[in-house]
Formats: sequence, C-alpha cells, structure tokens
Amino acid sequence: MTNKEDPQKLLSTAGLLLLDAMVFQEVIAAFHKKVPTLSVLIDSRNVKKELEASWDYIIKNINYEPVMDIALKILKSMPASPVLDKQLRLILNLAYDIASSKVLLRHDLFGRIYHTLLLGKLVKYYATYYTSIPAARLLARLLVNLPSKLVVENVPPTYNDEPLRIVDFACGSGTLLSAIYKEIDAKYRIESKEPNVDELHKYLIEEGIWGFDVLHHAVHLAATILALHNPVPVDTSRLYALPLGKASEDMIYLGSVDFLKSREIAPKITFEEKRGVGGGEKIGVKEKETEKVLLPNFHVCIMNPPFTRSVGGNLLFGSLPKRERIQLQKELSQILSKKNLSGIGQAGLGAVFVFLADEYLEEGGRIGLVLPRAVLSGVSWKKVRELLMDKYHVEYIITSYETPNGWNFSENTDLSEVLLVARKKRRDEESGYTFFVNLWKRPSNEMESIYVGTQLRELYDNAKLYDIENSNASPYHLKLHGRKMGEVYSAKLTENNFGIYNIFSQMELNRVVALLRKGMMYLPTEGVIDKMIPLTTLSNLGAEIGPDRRQVHSTFKIGELRRGSAYKAFWGYDSNVIKTILQKPDAALEPKERQASQARELWRRSGRLLLVERARLNTYTVLATYLEEEVLSNVWWPVKIGDEEAKILALWLNSTFGFFLLMSIAEVTQGPWVDLKKEPLQEMPILDIRKLSDKAREHFLKLYDKVWNQSSNHFQKNSPTQIQGELLMRGLTRLSASSLKWIHSTSYFQANL
Repeated sequence: MTNKEDPQKLLSTAGLLLLDAMVFQEVIAAFHKKVPTLSVLIDSRNVKKELEASWDYIIKNINYEPVMDIALKILKSMPASPVLDKQLRLILNLAYDIASSKVLLRHDLFGRIYHTLLLGKLVKYYATYYTSIPAARLLARLLVNLPSKLVVENVPPTYNDEPLRIVDFACGSGTLLSAIYKEIDAKYRIESKEPNVDELHKYLIEEGIWGFDVLHHAVHLAATILALHNPVPVDTSRLYALPLGKASEDMIYLGSVDFLKSREIAPKITFEEKRGVGGGEKIGVKEKETEKVLLPNFHVCIMNPPFTRSVGGNLLFGSLPKRERIQLQKELSQILSKKNLSGIGQAGLGAVFVFLADEYLEEGGRIGLVLPRAVLSGVSWKKVRELLMDKYHVEYIITSYETPNGWNFSENTDLSEVLLVARKKRRDEESGYTFFVNLWKRPSNEMESIYVGTQLRELYDNAKLYDIENSNASPYHLKLHGRKMGEVYSAKLTENNFGIYNIFSQMELNRVVALLRKGMMYLPTEGVIDKMIPLTTLSNLGAEIGPDRRQVHSTFKIGELRRGSAYKAFWGYDSNVIKTILQKPDAALEPKERQASQARELWRRSGRLLLVERARLNTYTVLATYLEEEVLSNVWWPVKIGDEEAKILALWLNSTFGFFLLMSIAEVTQGPWVDLKKEPLQEMPILDIRKLSDKAREHFLKLYDKVWNQSSNHFQKNSPTQIQGELLMRGLTRLSASSLKWIHSTSYFQANL
C-alpha cells in the first residue's frame, strides 16, 4: 500500500465508525425515548448538529461511551459544510436500512467492512490476519457440536458442570467470537425446552465470552458486533483492549502474552495517558474503564493468533519504535525462557499464543485455531506439535487446496493456512484418530460452512473406517450442491510431522507417501507390494548437509566465475534453464573482508550433490542436481557425500519415489511454494545405497551416464521416466515399469490442486 492510499483508508474507517454509531443509536432509541430515531434525524435541518447532540446525550446519560465516544470525536473534528451534510444523510439512510434488518444485525457486517479497510502497516506489523466468515463458522460449528460436556439446555450453558466460558486471546473485530455466539445460540434454540434467548444473550455478552486484543478500534467493533446479535440491554462485556508497549524501565506490556506471566493484569496507567500503556481497558457497550483483569480457566478457545516473526522484514512488535521493539522482544524471550519455551519465537507469535491457550484451557476443553500450514511440519513449530501430541487429541486438520490462490482461511493473506480442532485430554487418556479434511473448494458462505461442518461431525465416531494406512479404506467424499468438494480420511499421529498425511490433495497420493516412508510400495491399482524398499537417512549414509544461505551471504560476496576461482558456486534457480540432472558452477565467491577463516570453514562443507532449499512446484522441474565440482549455493543445500553415491541419489531424488519422500518433509508456505529445511532433510527416508548389489550399483551409474543430459521435458512426455522404469526393473519392486505413472512436480500440481 502506498502512502497516498493511507488518507483514503483512514477516512473510510472513520466513515465505518460513524455508521456503526448510527446503527447503535437506532437500537438504543428502542429502549430510551429521549434518544431520537434515525428517521427523525434524517428529517432534521442540520444532521451534524443533531447527531452531536444525540451522541453527547447518550454518553452523558446512558453511558454507551465505547461505541459513541470515538464517533463523536470524529464528527466534531469535521467542519460543517453542505457536502458533509449530504454525505452524513447518505450514511444515515444506510444505517437506517441496516438497523431495520435483524438479519444484517446478526451478521458480522461491520467486521467484514473493517477487514477490507485495514491499513497495510497494521496488517504487516500486527499480522492481523482476520478470519473469513465462512472459515470462522466452520471452526465454531465443530467446537460447539462435537461430543463434549457442553450442555446448552439452560442459562447459563455449562461445560463440565461449570458455567461455559469461551475466550479469544486475539479477538480482533470479533469474527470468531461472533461465529461461536451464533452456534451456541442455534444449539440453545434447538435443545432448550423453554428458550429465553434474551437471557442467553445477556449471559454470553456479560460473562460467557471473553476477548482480548491490542487494537482498540478492533475491540470496539467486536463489542458492538456481539451486542447487535440481539439488541437488548446489557450491563458490560468481557472484551478488553490490552496494553502493548513500554511505560517505564520496569513496566513493559505485551498484550495477551502477559497472561503467561500472571493470571492478573493490574491497572497502572490508563489508556488516556501517554501512548496508552497500562492495565486492561474493559470495552463494554455501556462502560469503559481501566480495571484489574483476572483470568479464569476456559472451556473453549477459538483464535486466529498473530503470525508476526522477527525475520524477513515481518517485524515482531513492528508498530513500535525500534528501540522499544527490542526491549519488548527481550521481555518476550525472558518469559518464554522461564516457561521452558525458548525457541518457539522463531515460529512467531502464533506459536506463543498456542501455549497461552493451553495455559488457561480446562481438561476436556477444546481449542479451535487458524494457523499457518507450517504448523504441520515446520521445524520452528516442533514444540507446538509436541504439545499437541502430548496433551491433546487433535481431532480435525482442515486444509484448502482451492486454486489458484485459495490456500488461506484469512481474508487478507494468500499464505497457506489450516484450521485445527483439538481436545485437551485427561490424564492417561490416549489420543484417537485425526481427521484430515482436504478442501478442493472452500465454503463460500455461512450456510455452506454449516452444511460441511455437519458432515464432518457425523464422521466423528467412525474414524477407523477412513484410516489412510488401511489399503482397503476409501476416503469420505465431501459434497456440496451435489458436487464433490473435498476428501476426508483419518490417521493416527505417531510422529512429529503431521504434514506427511496431507501434502497432496488426494488421499491415495498421501497414502503412497505414508506407506513409502515405511519402505512399503503402494499403488492404487495394485495395492501394497510385498517387496520392501530399503531406506535409510542421509545422516546414516555419512552425508553432511552444508551451510545455509544466511551463512553464505554473511561470509562471501558473489563474483564472476573465472578460470582458477578458488570458491565456486551454483547460484539461483532459473526454471527455464535448470532441466537436467547435471549442472555446472555458474558463479564465483569471494570472501568478505576479515572473513577468510570463516570462508575456509564453510568451504569444507561444500558438495557435488545439491538439493533444493525451497521450490515452487508448479515451475521447478529438477529437485536435486549433480555437479562435477564442489560448490556452495544460496538456494540449494550442498551435500558432501561420495561421488558415486551423489550420482545415484541425484537419480533417486528426481524419481517418483524421491519426489514423494522429499514432499513428505516439505514445509508448505504458500500453495506450491515449499521450503525444505536442513534438519528434516538430514533425517528424511532415502534409498539405502549400501544395500544395493554391486551389479545394481554399476547399473545405476551407467544409467546416470545415459540420462544426465536429458531434459525433464523428455521425462514429462514419457511416462514412466527412464529413471523410474530402470529403478523398477532393477528389482526394487516386482512391478513392471508400466505399472507406475510418472508424477512430476509440475504436472502433479496442475492436475491435483
């Protein structure tokens, strides 16, 4: 977003807050006769003057300050003019139409508009990725309707025989809280013999639903949106705007993260003072006060936590000045260290918020999270997966494969995300099956989400029927409007890599991957093949993976390749050029000043076998390459291993087998854009060259000499590839070469995503 767009966004946001206040005035007028209705204001001669008088009266006599105060300040800052009067009348007419429709009042209308109007810098620095309304409703549908101790026949609803308490520690404008409100309301209306929806509304708003955020305007909207679901008078709410920043040398505030230190945040400095740091500001529809925030435990946590990380320009606490940001990051590190959570900050604040949710979730309670898809296999998310495997039964992992850019469940990002539902286990309780839900098309509205959620709920007690490792099991076909829109299958999470079960959109391909990692060959048309494939790891083969791009960039500067260059490199990845297994060095590296010793150390880890560090799978065609000279690289992992082993592994890693196993450890960032991290690569299952006979080894080396210069385009046109066919015919399986189709990365994603 350019700076020129900022004023327009600000004006649009101001207009939304004015519209919000007008709608709320119409609601208030139904209960307070001295408050004029919108129809009266429309007929007045001076709309600006009448609105100011009405809102001032409401604040002073009725005290709906959080909604009205900011709107009144906006209105008073605008000079009176015929143009302003005309625009205010247009907004009044729109507010009148909205207030007249209970349907619009019950939908997250203001939140949706607000998401569209978000300022780019807020999105970047706070990572305020607001959940889409259909995704929010699907997540809430599962949280409320899966088997649990939730009872909603009476008010208050109970969970484990306690009054129900729900929390969102990063509530934003309240989309997720609004969705779970609707689900509880619907369930109550169905199951209660004598429903009193006004009483339910009052309990949920005043005590049942808790929300926290560091963005005041977002929390204001959340309070308003929840209140408008049923516009009857309430006294307060449990939504809080929390401080973020430094008040003094010993007073640093991290928003909801402070709850990792203490259940209590005491008021110290009100938000009206310098830069607004201090105790939690309670945002209700009838009061605004700085008060002590004392957290109870919760039965349900629904959340789309911020994703900010201190890497790649995506600054942690980036809304604050640099010096203060560093102090907050230091405070966060100290908190995580005391909790024995050092290292999770590399995954960003999202991982921190998962542990925060766990801290306050009751046994038997559920969490529903919107998280980056990297949570399934990313190295930096490892401790989160350990937490989930140890203390939770992960019940649903929902992933979108909708093309061309439908990888997300948040409205303002195109990064890949998942919806995750998990129940906190009781002591000594074993985990059950996890449902993997692969959406080929996401629900586009709330009704579709309700229908999809109902189908998923009905599968809950029959997970074993869809076990991915049972070669006789078929997936459940999710349908919408009579058409298949996804597949559902189940798996037992037995290792710290959830992504091995859903790297592809189809169960059958994922089953090939899951079984292949165990050395078993499975083909949909043939079933499981008796002969096992000998597998090991790079570390067991004695291979060493070289330095990463950061180390190379900090030690060397790139130069032109000349005869006699001491340090050679293979630089970049041009998918229009790199189409063969054999490549040549294309650049030289020169040590930076005072880096000669470090340069020699890194060069000892150079290699001839290169594996891609990251790949765009709809354009990349070669995932491993061999060079006749040792090199370092900025986008490839150099692997130090024997020359013959390097050639054979270059063949293997570009075969169907190798591709599948590489994908089993891939960290998905954005659709077909994946990362291949060093640690998983080191331990990835790979062909055990040591168990090849001398004759087979000789044959593979001859095969390398035959195909090293053949383009990947040739392989795509000839199915299976010569490499794949030779591997099969050499006895790794007892199939004929024609029994297995070549699935190249490019053609795969075009056909299956």
